[in-house]
Amino acid sequence: MIRTLALAAFALAASPAIAAPQTFALDIQDGRLTGPGAEILRADLPKAQFILYGEDHGFADSAIVLRALARDARPFGFDHLVVEVGPISTAMAGSALAAKGLDGERALLQSAPMGFPFLSLKDDALLASDFLGNDAKGVPYLWGVDQEFILSPSLLLPRLIAMAPNPATRDKLGQMLKDEKAAVVTFDQSKFIMSRYKDADFDALARAFAGRAEALNIIEAMRESAEIYQLWMSGRNYENNARRAELLARNFLSRYRAAAEGTPKIIFKMGAEHTAIGTTTINTVDLGTLASSIARANGMKALRILFLPVGGQDLEMAPKPGQMTQVVPYDSSETKLFFDNLGITAASLPQKGWTLIPLEPIRRQIDNKGIDAMKPDARFLLLGFDYVITTPDAKAATLVE
Repeated sequence: MIRTLALAAFALAASPAIAAPQTFALDIQDGRLTGPGAEILRADLPKAQFILYGEDHGFADSAIVLRALARDARPFGFDHLVVEVGPISTAMAGSALAAKGLDGERALLQSAPMGFPFLSLKDDALLASDFLGNDAKGVPYLWGVDQEFILSPSLLLPRLIAMAPNPATRDKLGQMLKDEKAAVVTFDQSKFIMSRYKDADFDALARAFAGRAEALNIIEAMRESAEIYQLWMSGRNYENNARRAELLARNFLSRYRAAAEGTPKIIFKMGAEHTAIGTTTINTVDLGTLASSIARANGMKALRILFLPVGGQDLEMAPKPGQMTQVVPYDSSETKLFFDNLGITAASLPQKGWTLIPLEPIRRQIDNKGIDAMKPDARFLLLGFDYVITTPDAKAATLVE
């Protein structure tokens, strides 16, 4: 849906020929993983503290496969899920799911279309619904760790209106909400609150809610998100990415340290850049490296899995008046070339189900000479994950609407 990994120049650069790697069939029956690939993944679960599941967004299969894996992981203590959504939006989505399931979330999104990403997708919402409730210390099992989405003010402002301390503040917020919704209808990004509000604007809001902790938390989340978005809009991409990586780490560690378990076992579902180990292709060090280091310090491991289809259909963000998303064919020549260089073609893959590819044997086979010959994006993926799950027929995600 929202690309976190640029797949341009994804091929290997003059890499040596290698023997086709081992591949293992993976399927789902009655909500459980089956096939030889399932046995390989299950064997890693007892040793893992984290499952770092990276993806290129927009595929229903991604959440479906992870939901089945999460069921196998639950007996080993994996009862937390981290998602690439803002903490406040995640809490609101979780409350809606807990109250009325998908119908509850549907009602929430009707008032704020695309008010939050990813959890607004049907299969992602169903995955999240398996992680509702709180632990013994009151910490939710569902953790949102990202900035609040650029379209989230339509979702967050009604919360502030409900807490407004006086009619003047309520009227001001009501006008802000009206203006924001008008900007969303025409998708005039320049008029979004996240695009135009500065510190002085958020300071004024904070003064109106002095002493009201929940409202101040919402305002501060909107302030930081606006700052991050505006760095990107002004072309300061390194600073934007670095600031976002810092926020992700801070939000994650806040939840991690507060959890009832001393070493909670956690599943992450995020873009590939956030879940791999090593310096990312956008020049950040992200949650994949942080979590892998924590697990190692605790005598456990992080299980890093990449969902990367060879073909199929994809739901992508295509904002314009009257339409936020569209389904498009997913036929990435760069991705196919990546697999071709590993000795795998789309035609060689089963048309039904998925295929699991262990990456450690490939790294050992091609050794440093082959790894060094790769283009940067391909090298990042090969070194950053333990397994790839792929299919030639990925299904597009669908919105809860």
